Amino acid sequence: MSKKYGRYFTRLVTLLCLLIATGTFTIYANSLHDRIAPVSVKADVMPSDQLAAKATEESTEATTTEATTESITEAPVTPTPEPEYVEPIMKEAWYNGYSDPRSVRAEIVIPDGSVTVLVNKYYTLTEDYVPDDLVNPKHAGEQKLRKEAAEAYEKMYDACKEEVGQGIYLISGYRSFSLQKTLFTRSMNKRSLAFACKRNAYQGRSEHQLGLAMDISPEGSTVISDDFGKTKVGQWVDNNCHKYGFIRRFQGQWSKETGYDNEAWHYRYVGVELATYLTEHDMSLEAYYDKCQVMP
Repeated sequence: MSKKYGRYFTRLVTLLCLLIATGTFTIYANSLHDRIAPVSVKADVMPSDQLAAKATEESTEATTTEATTESITEAPVTPTPEPEYVEPIMKEAWYNGYSDPRSVRAEIVIPDGSVTVLVNKYYTLTEDYVPDDLVNPKHAGEQKLRKEAAEAYEKMYDACKEEVGQGIYLISGYRSFSLQKTLFTRSMNKRSLAFACKRNAYQGRSEHQLGLAMDISPEGSTVISDDFGKTKVGQWVDNNCHKYGFIRRFQGQWSKETGYDNEAWHYRYVGVELATYLTEHDMSLEAYYDKCQVMP
């Protein structure tokens, strides 16, 4: 082979080696890309704004889940308190259709400032209960009422005085537990047990201890009388008391519901709204609460 052809052969071999080398690198590079590309694609498949939105959504879901879990595990449980009672001191006893309060199991009530609370032979106040807003209204001697009731009483006095020409007089307002005990015992000893059971509240069972009840008479009289309802003043009060938040508490037609006989002089402050409702529906406070006494 001549030198000329030898040079061509050498160049051809060199070119062939280069082509082989280049092809081998391409195959290797493609193989390497196949192994790396999936990872790179996953990293770049979601735009940055979508990534931010997804992160916010996941954060919200996590917060909601955490709050829900917290509310379930840490929500306070408020059990219904068991009522407390004053137990009877004797077996059940009735006199002419009126129960002996000493034979009644009475539930203890806590007024908590309410002017509509029910107190009777079956719902009792504690011995130490005293309203914290007692005041001495006008036209009442030394008697006291809760402030709201006292203001309503004075307005009712003014209206009665203007329309009838004679006002009303508060003979008995707030009474303590101990005073009521004295009154019940005295009535029982002087008048009879049967009389006390239909007319006198037992200690703790008197609305007078609430500072919301009052025994009244025409101005100028200081005597509690069955005839109060026959007087002009009594009739006016009976017809208009609800406008000032009072009700005539114990009426003859309700005696089986209330546990007391008719008392024309005894009025109770419950607020204008409830007083108007009870008057319009001819309803006792016991019937309103569906707590009428159960006759034997």
